[in-house]
Amino acid sequence: MVITCANLGIGTFWDETKHHYARCGLGDSIARLAWLKTQVEVSESYVLQHADPGDEALAPPPIMPPR
Repeated sequence: MVITCANLGIGTFWDETKHHYARCGLGDSIARLAWLKTQVEVSESYVLQHADPGDEALAPPPIMPPR
């Protein structure tokens, strides 16, 4: 099985011959980061809307695990 990004597409480069290359459908690195930011904001707001603020088990995990 091969797993890849759903936004992966085929780009075409023309010179003397026709070349194909892998291309992101979201755009360049700036566009990909902007898209990622919208996904994180949507995810965070969804979690905050459905979380029980009184539940201590929902405390955020530590950034680094204890050593």
